[in-house]
Amino acid sequence: MERKNQVQLITYADSLGGDLRALHGVLRGPLAGLFGGVHILPFFPSSGDRGFSPIVYDRVDPAFGDWDDVRRIAAEYDVVTDVMVNHISRHSPPFLDFLKKGRRSEHAELFLRPDKVWPGGEVPPEELARIYLRKPEHPFSDVPIEETGGSERVWTTFAWQSGWHQVDLDVNSEATRVYLRDTLRFLAEQGIRVVRLDAVGYVTKRAGTSCFF
Repeated sequence: MERKNQVQLITYADSLGGDLRALHGVLRGPLAGLFGGVHILPFFPSSGDRGFSPIVYDRVDPAFGDWDDVRRIAAEYDVVTDVMVNHISRHSPPFLDFLKKGRRSEHAELFLRPDKVWPGGEVPPEELARIYLRKPEHPFSDVPIEETGGSERVWTTFAWQSGWHQVDLDVNSEATRVYLRDTLRFLAEQGIRVVRLDAVGYVTKRAGTSCFF
């Protein structure tokens, strides 16, 4: 179907009727003809932040429906979804494996440690003062590693001291690039036509900069 640049509806999957099936009904019913596309805010299984802490991207949260529901909408509308390019959930399978095995994990290079930016992992105070922060003190979290009994410091831009959900990805690592390519390819196969890269301004961390945009 040929698409044109048209007005988009932006909505959570459960805001108009309770789930994706109901959303499709609203688009075809009361809102028929008004929108050429729909930006469905994160509908993946998530550990918090209203869907912006994705655990996986290859499943739809059962509370909203399934991929058949997404594909039905995508057959009639340009569907946009979010990819949280800066982070994934601390409850994601790759990070849970990292918490168990530490640097021995096959997923270890997905995650950003300070020593990848500053040799030795110690951040000079003057450089720490330049970092654009979303929480007090610093953007890191120390996490326990089950197999070693020690801990690893990882970058967690949006994490607070308690109740945090998100751990930052190292977008310069090949492991992360493969992960993101696979994610984008999968979403395209489900009929997703556009992605919004959430928190993209935070992805590049470089010594001597604000680490923001």
